[in-house]
This record gives sequence, structure tokens and C-alpha cells, in this order.
Amino acid sequence: MVIIVGVVVVLCTCVVAGGYFFVSGIQEATGPARQAAEEFVADLESGNSDAAYGRLCADTTSDFTREAFVQGLSGQPAIRSHEIVGVNVSNVNGRVSATVTANLTLDSGFVDRPTFPLVQEDGQWKVCGQPF
Repeated sequence: MVIIVGVVVVLCTCVVAGGYFFVSGIQEATGPARQAAEEFVADLESGNSDAAYGRLCADTTSDFTREAFVQGLSGQPAIRSHEIVGVNVSNVNGRVSATVTANLTLDSGFVDRPTFPLVQEDGQWKVCGQPF
């Protein structure tokens, strides 16, 4: 009986430890992409378009000048609050990318759910694609 209890305790400890390291590994993989998208959306929410523009990838900034980006944002509804609801990081043939989905509550009360594609450039996550 003591042996059975001992085995059960060891198994439970292994499951808890394994679960901790699994969750920790996921957060380590997705955390930086989540943070980059969080900062981008927070910049948009606070009206700091210069900082938001600085978080765009090179492909996007080659398509949108800073002035065009600011002008495009001026035609968008203001963001009242936001929440990151999903993060997916993938590695395809050594090319690491991510998508981050957020709920954006607009001034009108409408909740928009955009997905932001991100790429790594020089070790930093950058928002890529159509910025608005």
C-alpha cells in the first residue's frame, strides 16, 4: 500500500512539473510576439502614431511613409481599450513569424477583432502587413 501511494505521489509530481514546464515553454515562445503586438496597439490607443510606426516591419514601412501611416490612422475610429486574445508563433523552414489577435473596443462601443502578422527583424518582433 505504501508503495502504491509513493508511486501515485511521484506520478502527480511529474505531471505537475511537466505541466509547469510546458506552459512556461509556451509563454517563452509566444511572450515576445504578444508583447510587441501589445505595445503596437497601446501606441495606437494612446495616439502615439510615431511610436506605432517604429514598430512596423521594413516591408510595411517601405509601402507606407510615416505621413501616409498617420493620415491612414486619422481616418480610423479611436481605440478605447484592447485585449490580446490569441498568439500563434510558427517556424517554417527557419522563418519565424507570428500572428496576434486582439479585441479592440472602439469609441463607438463596437469591438473589432483584427489579427496582426508579425515577423522577426534583427531579433525584434515587428508588425507587418496592412496596418489599418
